[in-house]
Amino acid sequence: MIVSPHEKEVCQPAYEQRLAPRLVFGLAIFTSAFLLFQVQLLLGKFLLPWFGGTSAVWATCLLFFQVVLFGGYFYSHKISQSIRLDRQASVHLVFLVAAGALVMLDWHFFGSPILPDQGWKPRPGSAPVLGILKLLALTIGLPFLLLSSTGPILQKWYYEIRANDRSEPPYFLYALSNAGSLIGLLSYPILLEPNIGLDKQSRIWGIAFLFFLVCGGGCAWIARRSNSRPDESASLAGIPVDNSGPAPEPRPWLWFLLPASGSVMLLATTNLLTQDVAPLPLLWVLPLSVYLLTFVFTFQTKSWYFRGSFHPMFAVTALLAVIALFRGTDMHVVKQVGVFLGMLFAACMVCHGELARLKPAGKHLTQFYLTIAGGGAFGGIFVGIIAPFIFPAIWEYHIGLWAVAALLLFVLFTDMRSWLHNRKADVWVPIAFGAVFLLPKYLAGIGLMTIPARIGAGYNALIFIVIALLVGMIFGSRWLPRLRWPWPEITAVASLLVLTVALVAHLTKHAGDLVYRERNFYGALSVHRTWDTNVLRSNLTLMHGRITHGIQLEQDRKLATTYYDTKSGVGLALLNSPRRAHGAMRVGAIGLGVGTIATYARPGDLYRFYEINPAVIRLARGKGGYFSFLRDSAGQVEIEPGDARLSLEAEAARHDFQNFDVLIVDAFNGDSVPVHLLTREAMRLYLSHLRDRDSVIAVHISNIAVDLAPVVASLGNFYGMHGTLVIGSVERGVIMPSEWILLTRGNSFNTPEIQDAGKPILAFDDVDNDRLWTDDYTDVLTLLNYHGLSLKLWPHIMHPKSRPGPG
Repeated sequence: MIVSPHEKEVCQPAYEQRLAPRLVFGLAIFTSAFLLFQVQLLLGKFLLPWFGGTSAVWATCLLFFQVVLFGGYFYSHKISQSIRLDRQASVHLVFLVAAGALVMLDWHFFGSPILPDQGWKPRPGSAPVLGILKLLALTIGLPFLLLSSTGPILQKWYYEIRANDRSEPPYFLYALSNAGSLIGLLSYPILLEPNIGLDKQSRIWGIAFLFFLVCGGGCAWIARRSNSRPDESASLAGIPVDNSGPAPEPRPWLWFLLPASGSVMLLATTNLLTQDVAPLPLLWVLPLSVYLLTFVFTFQTKSWYFRGSFHPMFAVTALLAVIALFRGTDMHVVKQVGVFLGMLFAACMVCHGELARLKPAGKHLTQFYLTIAGGGAFGGIFVGIIAPFIFPAIWEYHIGLWAVAALLLFVLFTDMRSWLHNRKADVWVPIAFGAVFLLPKYLAGIGLMTIPARIGAGYNALIFIVIALLVGMIFGSRWLPRLRWPWPEITAVASLLVLTVALVAHLTKHAGDLVYRERNFYGALSVHRTWDTNVLRSNLTLMHGRITHGIQLEQDRKLATTYYDTKSGVGLALLNSPRRAHGAMRVGAIGLGVGTIATYARPGDLYRFYEINPAVIRLARGKGGYFSFLRDSAGQVEIEPGDARLSLEAEAARHDFQNFDVLIVDAFNGDSVPVHLLTREAMRLYLSHLRDRDSVIAVHISNIAVDLAPVVASLGNFYGMHGTLVIGSVERGVIMPSEWILLTRGNSFNTPEIQDAGKPILAFDDVDNDRLWTDDYTDVLTLLNYHGLSLKLWPHIMHPKSRPGPG
């Protein structure tokens, strides 16, 4: 094609404007998204030990970030709809300067651009949700609001300044934004967390934020100099001006419900994973990365979302998720992570893929993003605030899964071009229909679910009718002619009904023996009355989620059960303490459970428990008459509410040292151990509250996912303590397998009972300040157990004869 000099001169301005905006805008959007998600992990990890180290801390942080994200999108939408482009740029420049000034002032006065000062630590027992939200608002509120507004407002500016060249839609910037978020997430647990402390991480983030301010200022400068109206030169050059956009009719209510369902699935999946392993950034990152990856896949210029691929994937992963829910802790944690992440990916691909099909024209860009952010914020509010108050147990995963399936069904019914309205008599559809009805029977047959007796007969009759109809449709006969029914619609509705039955069956799985349940910020508690066939006695069991936290026999209420029997590590430590033979003992316990340890108390002994969950305290003290270990104890029992670390620090600050003979670290939340209780600073605090060199620290490390023995042993070595590992590997009725590490500076282990039961342990080879866990550095990734053995033959366990004595 030959271009005349006049045409070349006219076209040149349009071509020259392509590279600079693309580069500057793309860099600003990518950097803002990268910083947006890095700071979430950084602050979440920093605040974790201040509020008990539970998974709910991260859920509350996500709630704050999603709400502020909505605020940023609201600002972008209002400013882009209210004033001219050049004035938008001027206002945003002021926003950039204000946020930059705030970060620099914090850096100057507090030594960190974003981390709160240590003097801001909450008081023990203070309201956790409000405390977390307040701290986040004061430290990162304004910068995070600025970062949140960057994506939509810069995309709108890019759309307006490129009004003469619509050859490339602005949605590629949305995919770029999510790619920046994804890289920010993945780089944190892989690169930053294992190698750099929190203080240095915050400084690096501050420097990167200043770079972002420069890029954002460049975008505002380009926007001020640009003319947002279509140029006549575009027509002369033959460049089309496209005002139609990718979708002619906005559907805001679907823009809201689809991302809301995806957000609920994200938070519910994260809760499932973190409550049974550990609330650590790695397990925050995995679900969030999957969530963002689906945005990248679906909002590319050419979407990777294909209904023919992802709808069957959603059905298969939903089946696997239901099976995993019924199997519970019988399924190894690595397999559970794979199943639930696969379900999250399929569900979010469906939600965000259908959302991408509804992308509006460019003039509705900020409204579209605002509605998406509103849906995401609603999902966070539902899981973080509403669900704990209205549901007695953790039901939001089931509700989120059902909502995605129901929304997908609705979208398919209303879209006349979908496969659901294909009237071809495909054989696989009725076969799938039959399989859907036979699936619950199969799950019931292998013991994974129960079909209530009141619907069992009708269910069997329905299966018979379905099989007869299938035979009629596929083969036809003289008596049963070939049927032409809307099988796709019937199959889809039947699948939703069966999914509903399966989810309800799981929620009511233990309804027969349930006597009490309660839920709060720290999780869901339930009390069950069961019959133990081994000892032929009834017992009451306290469950935290899916994990047993204590059992008390109703006929022998003073028997030490579960992980605390006389042959367990803590039992041996209490019964063989040198102080026990010479007078009253002082025992501290981080974690209360049902108070089983109080059975070891004698007259004159004092047992002091530190417990963060007020619901646990009420039950252990006798609420409902279920548990009486504390009431029946012969010694004096004290309970200090609030996070144990904060309580011990407050006692040390006022020189109220407890002089414990045995300090028990047994703070479980689900099946996880809060990592802030296993740092160098925490161990130094524990030592300050011990009576003398013969005092013992007993650490409960039973965990199917994380091998904590090297961490505890290294801390002991660092502080000059001897360690021995006691494994109770035999399950006897109400006695459960347990793993304890006992640490002491004296000679408390020189008893036949402990020497026979204990195993020497090896710590990290390089015990130094760089490898020990600290409040500034933890690395759980290297301690994950991938083999699925709850009682594993650890490489750090030495044979007792391989060296003299424990150590």
